[in-house]
Amino acid sequence: MSISKKPSPSALADRTNSRQLVQLMVECSERVHETLVRAEFRQLADIVGMGADGEHTKGVDSLAEAAALDYLDSAAIRMNILSEEVGYIERGSSLTAVIDPIDSTINATALPIFNHPDRDDLTERAAGLEVNQHLYGYPYFAFSIGIFEDGWPIAGCVRNLPTAEVFTVVAGESVELDGVPVTGSKRRELAGSRIGLVRPETRAALHALEPILVGTSTRVRIAGCSALDLALVASGILDGVVNPNRISPRGYGEKIVDYAGGWPMVLACGGILSHNDGSPLPDRLDLSDRTPILAAATPALHAELVAMIDRADWDEVHRDIDRAV
Repeated sequence: MSISKKPSPSALADRTNSRQLVQLMVECSERVHETLVRAEFRQLADIVGMGADGEHTKGVDSLAEAAALDYLDSAAIRMNILSEEVGYIERGSSLTAVIDPIDSTINATALPIFNHPDRDDLTERAAGLEVNQHLYGYPYFAFSIGIFEDGWPIAGCVRNLPTAEVFTVVAGESVELDGVPVTGSKRRELAGSRIGLVRPETRAALHALEPILVGTSTRVRIAGCSALDLALVASGILDGVVNPNRISPRGYGEKIVDYAGGWPMVLACGGILSHNDGSPLPDRLDLSDRTPILAAATPALHAELVAMIDRADWDEVHRDIDRAV
């Protein structure tokens, strides 16, 4: 599906009440959270199938997606669906919900190893934590939903599942964190900024990141969840997000489901989200596309980050790949 011309916020308001969209996205994320809290945590890491994106589906992915689809099936607003596990579901709507049931499955399935498994009190304690809305894992994974109108992002929601923080936005309005308006940092330069990173895959990508990694003027975070990283940029907690891997020997990169929820948030705060060479994101809703993303709270910082990635010798990476073949 191709992404068409950006619709105006007024056009959105004429067809769909913005508060209804926010309520729908938040309630969907709550349904996912409640489902995972009730789940048997030791089964969340089990491989249960293969997703539409060509990657293994874990138990946590399957449970989260089933909960989201069940909610959307009965929602008042009828939408097409593009989800990481089941793929595309056509429902004859101009709206499409792009879902990542679990962004950062590896964080969600980094489960604790309880000592003395024969002790009943430890099992009971673990069960009690689940009842009290606790989720295990590395505490940085999310449910993400972006709503597209005729292919353009008009609304988004990202829920940090371990902490229950909810970031939302709808076209023409401010980003909200737990219902309270927030905004980006307005930082214009790399010095002093806080940047979320994707791990470099090659020497060229590592070299490109030298201005960030060497010295103390820039703060770096590598946490493994693009949806949350983008939400943090839109709320002023981070200043930018960089995947430095302009060329990925293994074909890695962000999928549309990874950034669909955060994309409208970055736009709403006046920032830019693009390919890491500065070009626009892919113009279609397709799980096969892989894009090394780059986001910044301001156009000036975005330009500096793109220039930083440009300085690497990407021809060297091509030569290394050719030699390996």
